[in-house]
Amino acid sequence: MASTTHYPVWDSFIRGYHWLQVMSVAGLWYTGTEGLMDWHFAIAYFLLALLLTRLIWGVIGSETAQFRHFVRSPSTALQYLTAIRRGGESSNVGHNPAGAYMVVAFMLLLATQLTTGLFANDDIISEGPLAQYVSGELSSLMTSIHAINFNLILGAIALHVIAITVYLLRKDNLITPMITGKKALKANPPQMHNGLVAWGITAAIGSLIYFTWAEEVVAYLW
Repeated sequence: MASTTHYPVWDSFIRGYHWLQVMSVAGLWYTGTEGLMDWHFAIAYFLLALLLTRLIWGVIGSETAQFRHFVRSPSTALQYLTAIRRGGESSNVGHNPAGAYMVVAFMLLLATQLTTGLFANDDIISEGPLAQYVSGELSSLMTSIHAINFNLILGAIALHVIAITVYLLRKDNLITPMITGKKALKANPPQMHNGLVAWGITAAIGSLIYFTWAEEVVAYLW
């Protein structure tokens, strides 16, 4: 049996993005439910900066972060699920072929949520920064999509938690590597890039968003 060694598989940005995304979505749910719209917008702008950076890092980042390395064909994903159902081992360095589609789907859902939020309004006092540039009908449509899409996000989260639980029951811990960044590998380790580069990109995008839309919101909060 081949020996295993723990190697870095997730850089600091991917790990930070994952957990900050979790906290941001929870924060958006709470602030939206409680009507804390200034906090809602602030968290949304922060998550937008993270998501845009993640898309860029999916092109230029570490090997396990790059879409071209982990997004496989649908047939490959189906073959993987079939093998797992029959008791096969999951020995992927980064995202497995099925999990990759969940990653992409979640990014699309978040992109939809954040984009529609820019045009949404609550018909009382709060509206997205771009709502004034579209008709009332289109803004109302965006608001409806914003509400419906969040339910899809909750469904995706539930599916993700179920999948993580199933892997844990199969003695395949996917949580610890997303905390430590390291994983036991039998194959060659992936090529890693310094996550500080991605955090620098996040800061740049965040600054642009801040001075474009968020300065007034943040000033009100503090």
